[in-house]
Amino acid sequence: MIFTDLRHYISTLEKLGQLTVIEGASCDLEIGAITEMATSRPNSPAVLFDSIRGYKKGFRILTNFLAHKSRERLVYGVAEDLSDSEAVRYWKDKLKEFKPLEPCHVDSGPVKENVLVEDDVDLAKFPWPRWHERDGGPYICATSAITHDPDSGFLNVGSYRYMLLNKNTMVAHIGSGHHGDVIRKKYWAKGKSCPVAVSLGQEPALFEAAGTNLSWGVSEYGFAGWMRGAPVEVTKGVVTDLPIPARAEVVLEGEMLPPEHGMQVEGPFGEMSGYYGGGARPAPVTVIKSVLYRNDPIVLGLPPFLGASRGLLSSRGILIWNELEALGIPNIIGVNYSWGMTIIAIKQAYPGHAMRAAHGALGGTAGYHGRFVIVVDDDIDPFDLDDVLWAVATRCDPETSLDVCRRIWSYKIDPRLPKDKKETGDYTGAVAIIDACKPYHWIDEFPRTTKISEELLKATEEKWGKFFKE
Repeated sequence: MIFTDLRHYISTLEKLGQLTVIEGASCDLEIGAITEMATSRPNSPAVLFDSIRGYKKGFRILTNFLAHKSRERLVYGVAEDLSDSEAVRYWKDKLKEFKPLEPCHVDSGPVKENVLVEDDVDLAKFPWPRWHERDGGPYICATSAITHDPDSGFLNVGSYRYMLLNKNTMVAHIGSGHHGDVIRKKYWAKGKSCPVAVSLGQEPALFEAAGTNLSWGVSEYGFAGWMRGAPVEVTKGVVTDLPIPARAEVVLEGEMLPPEHGMQVEGPFGEMSGYYGGGARPAPVTVIKSVLYRNDPIVLGLPPFLGASRGLLSSRGILIWNELEALGIPNIIGVNYSWGMTIIAIKQAYPGHAMRAAHGALGGTAGYHGRFVIVVDDDIDPFDLDDVLWAVATRCDPETSLDVCRRIWSYKIDPRLPKDKKETGDYTGAVAIIDACKPYHWIDEFPRTTKISEELLKATEEKWGKFFKE
């Protein structure tokens, strides 16, 4: 479906029975706890919070908006009846057809229904939850932040977390090496602040694009347009001149100050790893000079809770798979990326095939920030962790099948990164490669498994499956 805006998406979820509306919750931990509770439910509904304590009715937060297989497939245009492996392969192949559909410029849009500038700016008008019990402050963490490279003209849209400081100031966590970080440092090197526009509520394709690891120079606006099948409407900002989503719910315009002009402590914040790995540290501040918002605005919330990952189709595994194929590595059957583990299933074709695939995953863009690369044979489902662990336990020889690669790109929120490395800015770590494949040079002599063949399983299901319907 082509969702015109976030409200269109929400109304669709309501019609599908996948939306729960809650009134009267508090931004201080309650909204976060309710979201985590909803995530753990089998139906995992999207949750729309209204009449939030201390805020004007109509100033709302939507959480858990993609944490369900059917909602993710709705956004990605993937059929509901495909298995997880089939859905991943479908989207992987579709990505190879990607051609940017650049944004469409319009004179105005709903985001300009209300405009506050300079002294009228008050970020506290909007609900900023404290999601986890040990968070250092209130955060908005489902954003699409627009920056413009001063040298090439590249327009980047990235997704970063922001902690509220006061009525017109917030502080961001932007990982070293991310495109938004590269761009802002170019401005700072010239002694300038970096203009930025941060959307707090946008239709899901743009949000997903902002969190996708695209190559430098490929605009997320173009990716979102291709993904949704229609260009994203953008309009000129009021103080930055940046193209902002015309149908966004809330957009904050301002500038990221150079470190020497303003630093404030950011964090700690509960991260996707399930830890407070990044701690609290000074970071450059962002000063907001204008706020644009729709009537009765909706802010997106995607707090990182254990089990609430971005999803299967948005996983880096699909991007790693395409990178491996681009390197000319054949017979890749599937790639799963989860919790810093890259699991690659291959049909071995030559000696060293497994290790070539493992090193290829480490050398690309999508496979960074991990701890383990596990390579398994084509009879192992990389999305079934029981299957993967069985292969590790029975096909991996600890003496000959383990390798450690050092000085690999990591990040400062890595919970296992030593304190001295964080203090010196050495964001590198080690990655273990686990070869859980049958040894290629005697693969035909490897003991046969007791698994039922696909043919027998299918025939049995057709004849006897009716007795085991759920």
